Amino acid sequence: MTIPRALARSAAAIVFVFPLGALAQPDDRTSEADARFRRGVELYKEADYGAALTEFRRAYALAPAYQVLYNVAGACYQLRDYACALRAFERYLTDGGAQIAADRRGEVQKDIAVLRGRVATVAVSTSVPDVEIAVDDVAAGRTPLSEPLLMSAGRRRIVAAAPGRPAVTRVIDVAGGDQVALQIEIPEAPPLQSAVPGPRLGAASPPEQPGAPVDRSPRRERRVPVLPWIATGALAAGAAVTGVLALGASGDLGAALGAFPGDARAIERERTRTATLALTADLLAGAAVLVGGVSLYLTVAGGGGAERAGAARPSSPSIRAAIAPSSLRLLCTF
Repeated sequence: MTIPRALARSAAAIVFVFPLGALAQPDDRTSEADARFRRGVELYKEADYGAALTEFRRAYALAPAYQVLYNVAGACYQLRDYACALRAFERYLTDGGAQIAADRRGEVQKDIAVLRGRVATVAVSTSVPDVEIAVDDVAAGRTPLSEPLLMSAGRRRIVAAAPGRPAVTRVIDVAGGDQVALQIEIPEAPPLQSAVPGPRLGAASPPEQPGAPVDRSPRRERRVPVLPWIATGALAAGAAVTGVLALGASGDLGAALGAFPGDARAIERERTRTATLALTADLLAGAAVLVGGVSLYLTVAGGGGAERAGAARPSSPSIRAAIAPSSLRLLCTF
C-alpha cells in the first residue's frame, strides 16, 4: 500500500521532547507525564505503536500539552486507526492555535485532508435514551449522541448496552467518506421470574371444629422391645450349640456300642449324655420359638412404648430361663 509522503512525514516526525515550558510550574504530575512521554517515544522508535499510544495518552491526561497530540496522531496512524489520527490532528490544530508554525500547520492540514477520505461518519441512535455505545470495544458515549461517530473505514463492531436490558451488537462495513445512519432497537428488560413454590414438607393439619374436644396429651411412641429379642437370640444360639453337642455325644455312643468287648458303664454314660443334650436342645429350641412369638407380639402391639404423660410407666418385660439336666423353666414377667 502506498502511503502519502506528507502523511508519512507527519507520522514519523514525532515530538521527542516533552514541552515542559508550555506548562505551569512542574510538579509530580508533570514529572510523571514527562517520564511516560519519553517512554512512549522509545516504544515508538521500537515500532511498538500500541504501547506508545497508551503512554502518550497517559502523559496527555496528566499534563495536557497540545504538542503531545501530534505524537498521538502519529501512533494512531501507524496502527491504521485513521479516525483516531484525524481527531488528534484536529485537536492539535485547535489547541495549538497561533503557536503552531505555518509550515507545520500546512502539513497537518494536508494530512487531515487525506485522512478524511479514510473515515466514515455514523449517526447512531437508539430506541431508548441513556444507552452506552462502544465501537470496537472502545466507549464512544451515551445516547443521544451530540454528533455522529467518526469511524475508520472497514468492518466495525458497535455494541449498545442499556442498564437492565440485553446488549445489542451490530457489525457494519463502512467505506471512506460514507455517512451512515444506524438505528438500534433496544429490547425490553426481561420480566422478573416469579418465585417458584417449594415442595410441601407435609400436609396441613385439618382445622379444629368449634366445640369439639381436643386431645392435647402427648402421643405414644412406638419402641422395639429389645430385651425379648435378645432373649430369643440367646435361646436360639443355645439350642444350636446344644444340638451340635448332642450330635457329638450320639457319635461317641455309636463308637462305644461298636467296641468289642463292650463296656456297659461307658455305654450307659454316653447314652445318658446324648439323651440329656438332645432334650436340652429341644427345650431351648421350643423356648426360642415361644419367646420369639412373645417378642413379635410386643413389637406389633407397640409394647414397651412410653405411655401418655401422667400415666405410670410399665416395667420392661423380663424373661429368665432355668436349665436343668432333664427340664427347662421359663419365668416371664410383663
